[in-house]
Amino acid sequence: MISSPIVSLTVVHRSPFSPSTLYRAWTAEWGTWFAEPESVRMQAVVGVPFHFEVAQRLEDGTVSRHPHYGRFLELIQDSMVALTWVTRGTAGAETTLMVQFTPDADGTNLILTHAGFTTEAARDHHAEAWRMVLAKQEEQLLARPVESDDAATPRSASAPGSNRSIPDATFIPVRSYPDLDAAVTWLHDVLGCRERLRLPGHRVQLTLGNGAVVAVAWDATASPATGGRPPATLMVRVSDIDATYARALAHGATGLSAPADQPYGERQAQVRDPAGHAWTLTQTIEDVDPATWGGLLVT
Repeated sequence: MISSPIVSLTVVHRSPFSPSTLYRAWTAEWGTWFAEPESVRMQAVVGVPFHFEVAQRLEDGTVSRHPHYGRFLELIQDSMVALTWVTRGTAGAETTLMVQFTPDADGTNLILTHAGFTTEAARDHHAEAWRMVLAKQEEQLLARPVESDDAATPRSASAPGSNRSIPDATFIPVRSYPDLDAAVTWLHDVLGCRERLRLPGHRVQLTLGNGAVVAVAWDATASPATGGRPPATLMVRVSDIDATYARALAHGATGLSAPADQPYGERQAQVRDPAGHAWTLTQTIEDVDPATWGGLLVT
């Protein structure tokens, strides 16, 4: 795939983001972390040439623009990107760049291999530059606001999709009860909650106005009470769980479970915030009929 290098370098970077987030950044989102957005002319298609510019803003207020050219050589979804790389720094030589994404417990090991330099000086310059670029990429992705339906308003973490297997509410408290049926009756009779979906013996989704709550069967021997109460968590639906999870860790949260796809059409993760509260982050990835995973849709 990639020709033998004349002079090459390898940079290993530990990223808090998932392989899917990084793959998008290296194929479709160059303008969010590296290139000048208006300059990007790129399609993530093997063999199609691309072009963008990187701007260097100098102390005297002037801007120096550096054109970058190339074409994708190989694309493996969420795993690897290979492309050619031609800039002023390569002295016009068509070098090759391969970026590999290997997931681990709380993020991704990113391995960048840049080959084909004609001089060791060019290689050494790029080795230093790529380390700074990868650090900048992480900084920019952490600071990036997530998508909102209204571009004129401040962006929030909540832009849920539609999935029959989860309530439409964005914010969903999850409460544990030793007697699930009794709890559902209490929530109905006292608060007026309506049963939406039931997974017999395990959990019940209920709605209340435009809100929702999930009641979960609690086994005290398997999950002891904390602070004198059954365990509870707060579920929030987000538009980009990998970015939200990474931001949570960067802002002092502890990862309890990394983002993972679930059979009921959600990609979910759990974190504990700095105050000790547990949060479930969930992103809808497809609309799934609850019957396919054992759920009984009531309303």
